[in-house]
Amino acid sequence: MIRHWLASSMLGAGVFILTLALTGCGATRSSPDIPHPTRSSPGSPLSAGGLTPNQEDKEAGLVAIAPGFDIKNYTVIAVALFPITDKLEDEGDRRFAGKMASFFRTELVRRLREGGLFQHVVEVNETEYQPSPGERALRLEGAITRLGRGSQAARYFAGIYGAGRTRAQADMRFVEAASGKVVLVTADRRVASMGMFGGEDEDHLRESFDDMARDLAKFLARLSRGEAPRAE
Repeated sequence: MIRHWLASSMLGAGVFILTLALTGCGATRSSPDIPHPTRSSPGSPLSAGGLTPNQEDKEAGLVAIAPGFDIKNYTVIAVALFPITDKLEDEGDRRFAGKMASFFRTELVRRLREGGLFQHVVEVNETEYQPSPGERALRLEGAITRLGRGSQAARYFAGIYGAGRTRAQADMRFVEAASGKVVLVTADRRVASMGMFGGEDEDHLRESFDDMARDLAKFLARLSRGEAPRAE
Protein backbone atom coordinates (compact mmCIF):
# COMPACT_ATOMS: atom_id res chain seq x y z
CA MET A 1 0.00 0.00 0.00
CA ILE A 2 2.78 2.45 1.00
CA ARG A 3 4.80 1.50 -2.08
CA HIS A 4 1.76 2.16 -4.29
CA TRP A 5 1.17 5.53 -2.61
CA LEU A 6 4.80 6.58 -3.11
CA ALA A 7 4.70 5.60 -6.76
CA SER A 8 1.49 7.55 -7.29
CA SER A 9 2.94 10.60 -5.52
CA MET A 10 6.09 10.55 -7.63
CA LEU A 11 4.02 10.22 -10.80
CA GLY A 12 1.85 13.13 -9.75
CA ALA A 13 4.89 15.30 -9.04
CA GLY A 14 6.36 14.43 -12.42
CA VAL A 15 3.15 15.37 -14.20
CA PHE A 16 3.03 18.67 -12.28
CA ILE A 17 6.59 19.58 -13.27
CA LEU A 18 5.94 18.63 -16.89
CA THR A 19 2.81 20.77 -16.92
CA LEU A 20 4.80 23.76 -15.66
CA ALA A 21 7.37 23.25 -18.40
CA LEU A 22 4.75 23.05 -21.11
CA THR A 23 3.00 26.22 -19.96
CA GLY A 24 6.16 28.29 -20.09
CA CYS A 25 6.64 31.17 -22.47
CA GLY A 26 9.21 33.82 -23.35
CA ALA A 27 12.82 33.01 -23.99
CA THR A 28 12.43 29.81 -21.93
CA ARG A 29 10.07 28.36 -24.52
CA SER A 30 11.57 25.31 -26.22
CA SER A 31 8.58 24.18 -28.26
CA PRO A 32 6.19 25.95 -30.64
CA ASP A 33 3.38 24.46 -28.54
CA ILE A 34 4.27 26.75 -25.61
CA PRO A 35 2.09 29.90 -25.78
CA HIS A 36 3.29 33.41 -26.53
CA PRO A 37 2.35 36.41 -24.41
CA THR A 38 -1.19 37.49 -25.20
CA ARG A 39 -2.39 40.75 -26.72
CA SER A 40 -4.28 43.10 -24.43
CA SER A 41 -6.19 46.29 -25.13
CA PRO A 42 -3.73 49.23 -25.15
CA GLY A 43 -4.24 51.77 -22.40
CA SER A 44 -4.44 55.45 -23.34
CA PRO A 45 -2.91 55.12 -26.85
CA LEU A 46 -0.89 58.16 -27.91
CA SER A 47 -1.98 60.46 -30.72
CA ALA A 48 0.49 61.98 -33.17
CA GLY A 49 0.13 64.29 -36.16
CA GLY A 50 -3.65 64.36 -35.80
CA LEU A 51 -3.92 60.57 -35.83
CA THR A 52 -5.19 58.52 -32.90
CA PRO A 53 -4.91 54.71 -33.06
CA ASN A 54 -8.48 53.49 -32.64
CA GLN A 55 -8.98 50.87 -35.34
CA GLU A 56 -8.34 47.36 -34.10
CA ASP A 57 -5.98 45.12 -36.04
CA LYS A 58 -5.29 41.46 -35.35
CA GLU A 59 -1.51 41.97 -35.48
CA ALA A 60 -0.65 45.61 -34.81
CA GLY A 61 -3.11 46.27 -31.94
CA LEU A 62 -4.75 49.66 -32.56
CA VAL A 63 -3.89 51.67 -35.67
CA ALA A 64 -4.70 54.85 -37.59
CA ILE A 65 -3.55 55.56 -41.13
CA ALA A 66 -3.28 58.91 -42.89
CA PRO A 67 -5.36 59.22 -46.09
CA GLY A 68 -3.38 58.31 -49.18
CA PHE A 69 -0.56 56.58 -47.31
CA ASP A 70 1.06 53.83 -49.39
CA ILE A 71 3.94 52.04 -47.74
CA LYS A 72 5.22 50.82 -51.11
CA ASN A 73 6.28 54.37 -51.92
CA TYR A 74 9.10 54.23 -49.37
CA THR A 75 12.42 52.47 -49.78
CA VAL A 76 14.12 53.39 -46.50
CA ILE A 77 13.05 53.17 -42.86
CA ALA A 78 15.13 54.47 -39.95
CA VAL A 79 14.30 53.06 -36.52
CA ALA A 80 14.79 55.27 -33.47
CA LEU A 81 15.43 54.15 -29.90
CA PHE A 82 12.16 54.36 -27.96
CA PRO A 83 12.27 56.12 -24.57
CA ILE A 84 10.54 54.51 -21.58
CA THR A 85 7.79 56.82 -20.31
CA ASP A 86 6.43 54.45 -17.65
CA LYS A 87 7.35 55.17 -14.02
CA LEU A 88 10.74 53.78 -13.02
CA GLU A 89 11.44 53.32 -9.32
CA ASP A 90 15.22 53.26 -9.07
CA GLU A 91 18.52 52.92 -10.92
CA GLY A 92 18.04 49.18 -11.28
CA ASP A 93 14.71 49.77 -13.05
CA ARG A 94 16.33 52.36 -15.31
CA ARG A 95 19.08 49.95 -16.33
CA PHE A 96 16.53 47.25 -16.99
CA ALA A 97 14.38 49.65 -19.03
CA GLY A 98 17.38 50.66 -21.13
CA LYS A 99 18.12 47.02 -21.84
CA MET A 100 14.52 46.40 -22.95
CA ALA A 101 14.46 49.51 -25.17
CA SER A 102 17.66 48.42 -26.94
CA PHE A 103 16.32 44.90 -27.37
CA PHE A 104 13.06 46.19 -28.86
CA ARG A 105 14.85 48.33 -31.43
CA THR A 106 17.09 45.41 -32.37
CA GLU A 107 14.03 43.22 -32.93
CA LEU A 108 12.23 45.90 -34.93
CA VAL A 109 15.25 46.30 -37.21
CA ARG A 110 15.63 42.53 -37.59
CA ARG A 111 11.97 41.88 -38.33
CA LEU A 112 11.70 44.77 -40.81
CA ARG A 113 14.79 43.56 -42.65
CA GLU A 114 13.39 40.04 -42.79
CA GLY A 115 10.10 41.42 -44.15
CA GLY A 116 11.85 42.78 -47.24
CA LEU A 117 9.54 45.77 -47.77
CA PHE A 118 12.37 48.29 -47.62
CA GLN A 119 15.68 48.41 -49.44
CA HIS A 120 17.35 49.77 -46.31
CA VAL A 121 16.40 49.36 -42.64
CA VAL A 122 18.74 51.30 -40.38
CA GLU A 123 19.04 52.56 -36.84
CA VAL A 124 18.88 56.33 -36.58
CA ASN A 125 22.33 56.49 -35.01
CA GLU A 126 23.89 54.58 -37.91
CA THR A 127 25.48 57.70 -39.41
CA GLU A 128 27.24 55.71 -42.11
CA TYR A 129 23.99 55.62 -44.10
CA GLN A 130 22.04 58.69 -45.21
CA PRO A 131 19.07 58.56 -47.62
CA SER A 132 19.89 60.16 -50.93
CA PRO A 133 17.71 63.03 -52.25
CA GLY A 134 15.90 60.62 -54.56
CA GLU A 135 14.96 58.14 -51.84
CA ARG A 136 11.71 58.33 -49.89
CA ALA A 137 12.30 57.47 -46.27
CA LEU A 138 10.24 56.82 -43.17
CA ARG A 139 11.28 57.26 -39.57
CA LEU A 140 9.88 54.84 -36.98
CA GLU A 141 9.59 56.63 -33.64
CA GLY A 142 7.62 56.08 -30.47
CA ALA A 143 7.72 55.28 -26.78
CA ILE A 144 7.45 52.28 -24.51
CA THR A 145 4.59 53.54 -22.38
CA ARG A 146 4.18 50.47 -20.18
CA LEU A 147 6.91 48.28 -18.76
CA GLY A 148 5.51 46.26 -15.88
CA ARG A 149 7.70 43.48 -14.50
CA GLY A 150 4.94 41.93 -12.38
CA SER A 151 5.69 39.37 -9.68
CA GLN A 152 7.32 36.02 -10.38
CA ALA A 153 6.00 34.64 -7.07
CA ALA A 154 2.44 35.62 -7.97
CA ARG A 155 2.85 34.12 -11.44
CA TYR A 156 4.13 30.89 -9.89
CA PHE A 157 1.22 30.46 -7.49
CA ALA A 158 -1.66 31.97 -9.49
CA GLY A 159 -0.38 32.76 -12.98
CA ILE A 160 -3.15 30.69 -14.53
CA TYR A 161 -5.55 33.32 -13.17
CA GLY A 162 -3.49 36.22 -14.53
CA ALA A 163 -1.73 37.11 -11.28
CA GLY A 164 1.68 38.79 -11.41
CA ARG A 165 1.51 39.50 -15.12
CA THR A 166 4.23 41.33 -17.01
CA ARG A 167 2.92 44.16 -19.16
CA ALA A 168 4.49 45.85 -22.17
CA GLN A 169 3.02 48.55 -24.39
CA ALA A 170 4.63 50.36 -27.30
CA ASP A 171 3.10 53.40 -29.03
CA MET A 172 4.64 53.87 -32.47
CA ARG A 173 4.46 56.45 -35.22
CA PHE A 174 5.75 56.38 -38.79
CA VAL A 175 6.91 59.78 -39.97
CA GLU A 176 7.91 60.93 -43.46
CA ALA A 177 11.55 61.89 -43.15
CA ALA A 178 11.32 64.72 -45.69
CA SER A 179 8.09 66.40 -44.62
CA GLY A 180 7.77 65.40 -40.96
CA LYS A 181 4.20 64.25 -41.62
CA VAL A 182 2.89 61.42 -39.45
CA VAL A 183 1.42 58.80 -41.78
CA LEU A 184 0.72 55.84 -39.47
CA VAL A 185 0.34 55.34 -35.72
CA THR A 186 -0.05 52.12 -33.72
CA ALA A 187 -0.43 51.04 -30.11
CA ASP A 188 0.30 47.45 -29.07
CA ARG A 189 0.16 45.88 -25.61
CA ARG A 190 1.17 42.37 -24.49
CA VAL A 191 0.80 40.58 -21.15
CA ALA A 192 2.25 37.29 -19.88
CA SER A 193 1.64 35.35 -16.69
CA MET A 194 2.60 31.72 -17.34
CA GLY A 195 6.04 30.15 -17.30
CA MET A 196 8.31 27.61 -15.66
CA PHE A 197 8.20 28.52 -11.93
CA GLY A 198 6.38 31.71 -12.92
CA GLY A 199 8.89 32.74 -15.57
CA GLU A 200 11.54 35.46 -15.33
CA ASP A 201 10.20 38.96 -16.03
CA GLU A 202 13.00 39.65 -18.52
CA ASP A 203 12.15 36.52 -20.50
CA HIS A 204 8.46 37.41 -20.63
CA LEU A 205 9.13 41.01 -21.67
CA ARG A 206 11.69 40.05 -24.30
CA GLU A 207 9.15 37.67 -25.78
CA SER A 208 6.48 40.39 -25.70
CA PHE A 209 8.67 42.90 -27.54
CA ASP A 210 9.78 40.31 -30.07
CA ASP A 211 6.13 39.44 -30.75
CA MET A 212 5.30 43.12 -31.21
CA ALA A 213 8.12 43.55 -33.73
CA ARG A 214 7.18 40.37 -35.60
CA ASP A 215 3.50 41.28 -35.81
CA LEU A 216 4.20 44.87 -36.84
CA ALA A 217 6.20 43.54 -39.80
CA LYS A 218 3.31 41.23 -40.70
CA PHE A 219 0.88 44.15 -40.54
CA LEU A 220 3.07 46.27 -42.83
CA ALA A 221 3.30 43.39 -45.29
CA ARG A 222 -0.49 43.21 -45.39
CA LEU A 223 -0.71 46.96 -45.97
CA SER A 224 1.70 46.62 -48.89
CA ARG A 225 -0.73 44.13 -50.45
CA GLY A 226 -3.59 46.60 -50.15
CA GLU A 227 -5.26 44.90 -47.19
CA ALA A 228 -7.10 47.05 -44.65
CA PRO A 229 -6.61 46.67 -40.89
CA ARG A 230 -8.96 44.10 -39.41
CA ALA A 231 -9.65 42.65 -36.00
CA GLU A 232 -9.72 39.03 -37.15
